[in-house]
Amino acid sequence: MADCEKNIRAEHHQLLLEAIAQPADLVNYNNQQWELLLRLARRAQLSGYLAARLEKGGMLGSIPLRAANLLHSSLIQAKKQQQSVNWELNRVIWALDGREVSLIVLKGMAYLLLDLPNAAGRIFADLDLLVSKEDLSLIESSLLEKSWQHHALTDYDERYYREWSHEIPALVHPERGVEVDVHHTLSSPLGKLKIDPLPFRKAAVRVQGKDIYVLNPEDMLLHCAVNLFQNNELADDLRHLVDFNEMLQFFIYRQPDVFQQKLIERANQLELGNPLFYSLYFSRLLLRSPVSTDLEQQLDRKPGWIARHVMHYCVPLALLPQHPDQPSKRAVLARLVLYLRSHWLRMPLYRLLPHLTYKFYLSVFPGRSTDTGHNR
Repeated sequence: MADCEKNIRAEHHQLLLEAIAQPADLVNYNNQQWELLLRLARRAQLSGYLAARLEKGGMLGSIPLRAANLLHSSLIQAKKQQQSVNWELNRVIWALDGREVSLIVLKGMAYLLLDLPNAAGRIFADLDLLVSKEDLSLIESSLLEKSWQHHALTDYDERYYREWSHEIPALVHPERGVEVDVHHTLSSPLGKLKIDPLPFRKAAVRVQGKDIYVLNPEDMLLHCAVNLFQNNELADDLRHLVDFNEMLQFFIYRQPDVFQQKLIERANQLELGNPLFYSLYFSRLLLRSPVSTDLEQQLDRKPGWIARHVMHYCVPLALLPQHPDQPSKRAVLARLVLYLRSHWLRMPLYRLLPHLTYKFYLSVFPGRSTDTGHNR
């Protein structure tokens, strides 16, 4: 673990982590520190987040002018993206034309609808929705009728989405270019972690003044944890851990005596102890979360000793952005390990090996694929 601590406290990592934990200290950064910090924040997609925190604290005028201009531009970009996705949600509701489909908004747009602290300056370009599996064909046909389109996909990728994924292929309106990702569950149906979406849908709460829903606070945190430590490969994913930590502190502040216990009870009920354990652990390790270590000890399901040590070493190397001028071979190895882990969690071995072989083939012979959309 000592090697991992050394890597966590590498100068460029510490620069970014200190900026997140203590934004007031940014007024003391010199030009060289600002140059590196801005490059790291851009790579981690946290420029808008830092800009929003500085603006809220009235500190944008107290930092070097060039840095302030760049951060202000990031804030403008984030607001523009948020407006675009918000309008896309409006158009999706219009396209459904009163059809009885219960739409649950996920991730970035949900944070914005609830005006959560991590929404300010947050970059997100997609609209993520959760619907029942029975409503998938209805919402897909409704959007296709109103000129949304799928990306061009190979037959293999089409089958991947239709049979093995937790979402259908993304839909994009050609005039706006915002991807609409329609989920029927929250993780791969083939994955080792079986998630029943029904409890999430039943506990969803209606957004005030709108005919749409978001996950309840406990489920929103659990989904964030699942997305980070079950669905993703973790490379440069620090912003999702920031989301988790910001929301955790916000909901604890609103319900100081009960929220933590409700979160643990919900995780135990849904058997999501493993991803929540890692989210709590790394929030404390990297982001100085004040949550007690006793909290995750109440989880019924926790990773084993070996898995914890492997993750303790690999996750910071993958999650934190590499130095733009001094890439780390250890970080490359850690990211490979976590890439393989993410696929191992999402697919059984008999499907995983052909899948990775196919993707390796496409990486060697990209011209052989007709896929112009996104690869998995």
